[in-house]
Amino acid sequence: MGNKMDLNLIQTFLVVAEYQSYTKAADHLGLTQPAVSASIKRLEQVVGKQLFVKQGRGIAPTSTAYQLMPQFRQAVSIVDNAISERTTFQVCCSETLLHSLNPIENVVFHESPPEKYLLFEQIRQQKMDLVIDTIITKDSSFVIENAYHEPAMIICRQSHPRIQGTLSREDFYRENHCIFSGKWNNTSGFEQLAKEPIQERNVEIVTSSLAGMAMYVAQRDCLGVVSRSFAMKWSKALKLQVLECPIEIDHIPYKFVYHKRDEHNPAHQRLREQVKQQLEFAHAAPIDL
Repeated sequence: MGNKMDLNLIQTFLVVAEYQSYTKAADHLGLTQPAVSASIKRLEQVVGKQLFVKQGRGIAPTSTAYQLMPQFRQAVSIVDNAISERTTFQVCCSETLLHSLNPIENVVFHESPPEKYLLFEQIRQQKMDLVIDTIITKDSSFVIENAYHEPAMIICRQSHPRIQGTLSREDFYRENHCIFSGKWNNTSGFEQLAKEPIQERNVEIVTSSLAGMAMYVAQRDCLGVVSRSFAMKWSKALKLQVLECPIEIDHIPYKFVYHKRDEHNPAHQRLREQVKQQLEFAHAAPIDL
């Protein structure tokens, strides 16, 4: 490898490696495709090896490129940290966890959108620094860490005429449901958690808000599925029953999702630790309105 290295070439390389497309990388960087291609060629001259090969309609990193990625990411991170101190972190969080988090200095919390796929692009474009949700990906540009998990519970109003204290499998499929619109890979959260085939449910309403679900269920004879902490937090105020799910399901697995460029960033590491501590020690005390 030559002695001189242009940081701009490294940054362009990392974006191309992430998108595996000169066109998408050019759009992200605000450059022309020929300019991006020329930068990669100059970097190849510096390292003395090919960095990308054609694959289908796109390109794929070579073994040399994969070896350079972590070193280049760390180098860019060191430079970024040296020249600019992050003043505020943007954190996107699942609605069901927002009630468990207290304000953190220099952190702005955002509620995750129902369209979960948008979160990765927001991280990639540095619009979000950290996501706490149930999403996963195999994209090597992102780091996925276990953050927190808890059971899912069934909620219904205390005055429900047919459900009082217990819920059978037959009850579950007989009653109407208020369901959450959020999906990942075209699958609902409940379907992802289920350890058994799910029968078709009687859907009364679809909502994009868990708070909206709880409010609706409190006034109608239907069921909803939410996290235990969320259910316990609002059960007293909304006069809700909180019931064990009669369907065998896994716990809800919340993940930390962030870009690899922040993996070794000390400020980002402190942020993750602060949030994780809050999630681990949070107690959902019932709200009495």
